[in-house]
Amino acid sequence: MTSALNSADWLDALDRSRAMPAALRGCALLDEVLGASHSAARFMPLGRRDAQLLELQRALFGPQLDAVAQCPHCSERLELNLRVDDLRVPEAALPEAAVTLDCDGFHLCSRLPASIDLAAAAQAGDLDEARALLVQRCLLEATHSGLAVTAPELPDVVVAQLGQALREADPQADTELALQCPSCAHAWTEGFDIASYLFDSLAHWAERCLDEVHVLAQAYGWSEAQILALSPARRARYIERVVS
Repeated sequence: MTSALNSADWLDALDRSRAMPAALRGCALLDEVLGASHSAARFMPLGRRDAQLLELQRALFGPQLDAVAQCPHCSERLELNLRVDDLRVPEAALPEAAVTLDCDGFHLCSRLPASIDLAAAAQAGDLDEARALLVQRCLLEATHSGLAVTAPELPDVVVAQLGQALREADPQADTELALQCPSCAHAWTEGFDIASYLFDSLAHWAERCLDEVHVLAQAYGWSEAQILALSPARRARYIERVVS
């Protein structure tokens, strides 16, 4: 999945993604692999995007994901050992292009939210405004008793039903971890965002990589391009010689 990309490519991709809204950073990383110059990942349904980001996480860092959580009851720190396969939903459960809903005389057809929609909603003034904007952006068709209606005309109960239908249609987009504190036995659920996790993983890798460049450039006078052209294993062997 990543064989055509080297360390310099990923450092450049990370730099580009830092300048983007948080909702689009994972898309920028995924586009590097897809070769999508037109930023295709930002228009994917969130579940399909997250499934591919999980596979990118596996390709770059392996199947294990280490994370931490804090108990909301006693503040105990939990160390989580997750695996990509445990976070993936079956391929057959990945979403179709659109969802239809019949509720209280309303007939709705909506596409599934994508990252570009989350980026727009993040500019809203509050949560209610963000939800309304998401509905307005994603709604393809809405009628009541055969007459067309607009998103702002939908009753709250219908909007809530639509939200539930979208979540059920795209389970990979809403990953929830069931957690229990080993100290106080408090149980709760906590969301897991693979886009943020992968971005942070790459950011930590980038810092280590730049540390290696710094050490080797000082020791041998090589340029960044020359150092990054070396394989990680070869760089590590030179680092051993410098620090020994």
